[in-house]
Amino acid sequence: MARIRAEGLHEDLFDVVAGASGGPKWLVLTRLDRAVFGRWFGARNRPLHLVGSSIGCWRFACVAQDDPVAACARFEEEYLQYRVEAPVTAARLTEDCRHLLRVILGAHGAAEILAHPAKRLSMLTVRGRGVMGRGHPAGLGAGLAAAALANAVSRRTLPLFFERTLVHDARSLPPFDLHSGFATHAVPLTMGNLEAALLATGAVPFVFEPVAGLDGAKPGLYLDGGIMDYHLDIPFRAPGLVLYPHFSDRIVPGWFDKGLRWRRPDRRNVARTLLLCPSREFLAALPHGKIPDRGDFKRIPTEARLRYWKRVVDETERLADSFRAVVETGRIMDVVEPL
Repeated sequence: MARIRAEGLHEDLFDVVAGASGGPKWLVLTRLDRAVFGRWFGARNRPLHLVGSSIGCWRFACVAQDDPVAACARFEEEYLQYRVEAPVTAARLTEDCRHLLRVILGAHGAAEILAHPAKRLSMLTVRGRGVMGRGHPAGLGAGLAAAALANAVSRRTLPLFFERTLVHDARSLPPFDLHSGFATHAVPLTMGNLEAALLATGAVPFVFEPVAGLDGAKPGLYLDGGIMDYHLDIPFRAPGLVLYPHFSDRIVPGWFDKGLRWRRPDRRNVARTLLLCPSREFLAALPHGKIPDRGDFKRIPTEARLRYWKRVVDETERLADSFRAVVETGRIMDVVEPL
């Protein structure tokens, strides 16, 4: 806050942009992403690390392309017309994800991500250990239940079940200490593993198929990075600040912590983070009083769900307007609050 008070809000403050897991919750951020990346970072000449898990990485696969606004628009348009067709199986949903990736990346998106002069994409996923790595549904279910119970005691137990894996742009060092907190296996991002890494980071157990191996990584089954890093409780390297467009004012360290209201991020890990998020009043005024989530597929009939999701996206244009206004007027200290 002292730096922002002294310098104002400008793009050169930031060395990292963080992106959370959350499935359809990202829809509340789609217009904000366009506002942030359409205005900032276009003339960047030093590395800007885009670090995320699950849907956060899919957003960053858009903004790391040469035309981030166009890529975000393709993602939004395709997502807002998605219908789940019976039979609903993990194999079918995984194939739908492959199609969505083809839309996002287009003919040249992957090459643009790997060659971008400044943006450096880093994707978090986990490799299953023990029964979690054998692919049998019963073993996976038992392993998840055991991991959830152990995690309720301490997050430090998670490496018994999963190995954190970071697939990152090899042109720069990862933006956090790979040995602080959970030991992390680093894998260079290549044309050969980019699509597989995007699938792996969002491979929610029992919803999508695990990814059987990543080029350059250890053999095994790879699952949703949000299991360990749901909202990124990570010690990012100084000196730059972390810009965090987020759908909530709550940072949940891991997937199993969603129901553990006492589980919060390390204060040191968010001391240099600027969290951009909708107010609780804004969220309460949305249809259904909330942002979209994965449960909508079961709770709301398809046509009603699509109308609701589109309405939310239309409403979130006001978030983009608010961001632009704060930047243009320089009145950031009128709205910034300590986490």
